[in-house]
Amino acid sequence: MSERPKIAVSACLIGQKVRHNGDAAESRVLTTEWANYLKILPICPEIGIGMEVPRSKIRLTKIDGKLGLVNPDDGEEFTNKMLSYAEIQSDLLASEGICGFVFNNDSASCGLESVNVYHDDNPTPTQNGRGLFAMVFTSLNPHIPVINEARLSDPRQAEHFLARVHFFNEWKKSGQKGWDAGKIMRFHNENKLFLLSRAPLMKRLLGRLIATRFDDGIHPENVALEYITEAQKGLQTLTKNGRIAHTMERVFGRFSNQLSKVERQEVVKLIHGFREGVLPRSAPLDMLNQYLTRYNMDDKNLNRFITSVPLEMELMANV
Repeated sequence: MSERPKIAVSACLIGQKVRHNGDAAESRVLTTEWANYLKILPICPEIGIGMEVPRSKIRLTKIDGKLGLVNPDDGEEFTNKMLSYAEIQSDLLASEGICGFVFNNDSASCGLESVNVYHDDNPTPTQNGRGLFAMVFTSLNPHIPVINEARLSDPRQAEHFLARVHFFNEWKKSGQKGWDAGKIMRFHNENKLFLLSRAPLMKRLLGRLIATRFDDGIHPENVALEYITEAQKGLQTLTKNGRIAHTMERVFGRFSNQLSKVERQEVVKLIHGFREGVLPRSAPLDMLNQYLTRYNMDDKNLNRFITSVPLEMELMANV
């Protein structure tokens, strides 16, 4: 197996007892399924800024329009500590080469969405906040995919996040010795089918972005960063079965004339079954992969689409 992509994970999600009440919030998806395919880096921002276990549950506040992180029991402020820690840690995690981040749900430090925010003297919070650490991390690293752990219970959401993680990992490996125009175009060409299946409009926009930026004399490192940032923005929306099935048909067309009539009918049946939601994605992908191997079709564009998430992951049988 090639080197596993790294992802950062809220430490409580892998069983560390660092929550305010001394408990963990272990995600079995992460600890029993994903750990074999990803290198997991645990992080707890609240422990990182020196808070103890157990401790009062901190909350997000908005007083006179200013966001804060506060202990409601004694009014102690943790805003500046968390902001400073988040900036430093976000840069460190990016330099560590993480390819994604799974954040704990409903946390004043790590929550990605719908976090309670207490406004002025109103005892009833609005549920429209983002944890302070998560806010800083996503602002500084918009090119790194993130997900709320509550969404991992949906196999399609989990698979799509993993596909984004592996896409980012491929981008990182492609540019590890520096970027130039040729490398950026090569990466784009090798991922056209992947992008077609997940964000078809983005495939065309990214091609134009590359051409425009080099015409403007932008440095390749900056073009590469803008490319992956825009790509990840486009990939935030969950793809549909029809897009995946359409791309499967494109792959099938590469070698269909080499198959017997019965073999062609079988592939068409599997793709149709997936499109209609009767069969899992793994059924047609496994078959397509077998034929790619049979005909020695060592084409990175095809392979990146087929293995956008490792086929051996049981997750692929559920989407």
